[in-house]
Amino acid sequence: MNTHHLSPDEIVDYLRRELAPDADARALAHLESCASCTAAYDAEARLSDALRHYARANERELPQGVVHAIRDAIERDAQAPSFAQRVAAWFRPVILAPTVAALAIAVAAAIWLRPHAALPTIDAAYYIDDHAALTSTVPFNEGMALPSVLEHESAAAPARTVATTGGTIAVYASR
Repeated sequence: MNTHHLSPDEIVDYLRRELAPDADARALAHLESCASCTAAYDAEARLSDALRHYARANERELPQGVVHAIRDAIERDAQAPSFAQRVAAWFRPVILAPTVAALAIAVAAAIWLRPHAALPTIDAAYYIDDHAALTSTVPFNEGMALPSVLEHESAAAPARTVATTGGTIAVYASR
């Protein structure tokens, strides 16, 4: 004999046939062997029948105005879709996703195919001259070792010589 009694929830679920097949079989076997669980089952069955009988006896009809309003609402929903609903249907993901992808590809192609401006060139001699001038004005750079001569030769620019003597930088342009 099983010493585990059925809980009230298990009895209600068994009564409403909501238990899984294996749990239903265990509950039936237990109810056949346990008098206290069978008494609880019978009490629950009587209560359910009394509630069902009371609900049927006190059932009321809906007022006719409510019934007509419900039927009218159902008929309005069954009519053809409005213009706004048809427009909204075009924006469903089945249509919207490929459209967005095509637009993204078009924008990327437009950016990639447009003529690119020439990249700016850098005049290195300007930065060397600027660096030499800044180095001479910094007071804590007196002990810094600088090369005695820096040369820059270019076909477009005249040759420049940067020389340091005693912490002073002189820039000479040769022509």
